[in-house]
Amino acid sequence: MKTHFDESWKAWISTNVASGHDKNGIFKILLDEGYDYQAIKREMNYEPDLPPFMIPNPHKQSRQNQQTQAARGNVGRPIEDKELYLPNSVRVAKDKVDMYLVKGFLNEQECNKLVKLIQSRLTPSTLTGEEADKAFRTSSTCCLGVLEDPFIQEIDTRICQFLGIDPAYGEVIQGQHYEIGQEFKPHTDYFEETDMASFGGELGQRTFTFMIYLNDVEEGGETVFPNLSESFKPEIGSAVIWNSLDPKGVPNYNTLHHAMPVVKGSKTIITKWFRSNPNTSPAPKMYCKEANEYIPAYTKTGFYKSQYPVEKFKEISNFYRQGVGHLEHEHIPGDFVYTKDKGKKGSSLINLSEELRQSIHDVMKPLMEEWCGKTLEPTYVYGIRVYHDNAVLKTHRDRLETHIISAIINVDQIVNDDWPLFIEDNDYRKHQLILKPGEMVFYEGGRLLHGRPTPLNGSVFANIFCHFKPVDYVPRN
Repeated sequence: MKTHFDESWKAWISTNVASGHDKNGIFKILLDEGYDYQAIKREMNYEPDLPPFMIPNPHKQSRQNQQTQAARGNVGRPIEDKELYLPNSVRVAKDKVDMYLVKGFLNEQECNKLVKLIQSRLTPSTLTGEEADKAFRTSSTCCLGVLEDPFIQEIDTRICQFLGIDPAYGEVIQGQHYEIGQEFKPHTDYFEETDMASFGGELGQRTFTFMIYLNDVEEGGETVFPNLSESFKPEIGSAVIWNSLDPKGVPNYNTLHHAMPVVKGSKTIITKWFRSNPNTSPAPKMYCKEANEYIPAYTKTGFYKSQYPVEKFKEISNFYRQGVGHLEHEHIPGDFVYTKDKGKKGSSLINLSEELRQSIHDVMKPLMEEWCGKTLEPTYVYGIRVYHDNAVLKTHRDRLETHIISAIINVDQIVNDDWPLFIEDNDYRKHQLILKPGEMVFYEGGRLLHGRPTPLNGSVFANIFCHFKPVDYVPRN
């Protein structure tokens, strides 16, 4: 019999008592969790007016209600674990809920910009159902989706891509702001059976919640999941993601959560909810990630710009100068390199000598292993590709089987304008990298979209590709 309550259970008791939940029910839950009757009585400063065997457990009632809801159609779409992969995430309370924590999904600049947008359009928050307690939700809300701001649209797209759910299943992004003392008492994001007719509509039940903290809170403001004994302290840019439904698509009462009162400072978040049905017809597939997006993320960002060792780069430069007069035609399957100029080729090739190929391998392998934290085996060290005027490198992901950890070494360029490398990071943020001769970039080529979609404005742009894969890498079935 347990007699000591840790801080999470104390917070759970305090939260549920303060929310006006039935004390007998709270007492019964604690008894069923194995706590001693007298220990509960002391902690709650309360004794039930019924014998323990006569007190109903509200959690069991909730499960019965969920079964009833399933029979009446108040459910969403079932989900299989294999359909989800959220890079750089931590799975939370796996046995009770589909929940993930992702740190740094948004950077500080993105968060600050969102906070300014939210604070310019705040209105008092509302509830989806009737609630007699006027203090149940005291925050302010901004419906960001109606602003038609390109920045908001970019964040919305990234959330959908990260989760891997087609945008047609998403609601518009909402912003919420909490001042000192404001809170959102324990609630669930799914629609109760009585609310489905009013709020479910053709889109059906809510499934995933994607919530992002936009600032650090000095004190208070935690998101507490009392049934999971989990608490998340607001940390700028971090996302908490959970499915409000269980694996069968039935509302999961374990997702009950409480936005605790802010004690010091303020708190701003954004939330995007997803539904079980799309808002378009014909219905697109809900889960829409490509096979390459299930390749493990080996680093946080996904790429790293650096400098090739100077003395070793001289070997490459000398070889390039000797071979530039002996370019070979290059044919790349899939037309990844092309030009809109009829009759002109997009690129040519200088094959590497075996000695230079080995030298590049010996330089790159330890550097790339240090960067990604994996033991690598080479799969391809390419020759020197020379792009020609108006060349385009189609945006793509590299080979799923072999091109997992890659590098580009810039060898030479004669350009009128910089020719940027477009690349997404592991949080689906878009970047443009400029590489000068002697510079290189490591990148997770199999996972990340990359290319040079802007036509080259210049006569020469030469670089080398190196591809590796972790020795323990196995493509996902």
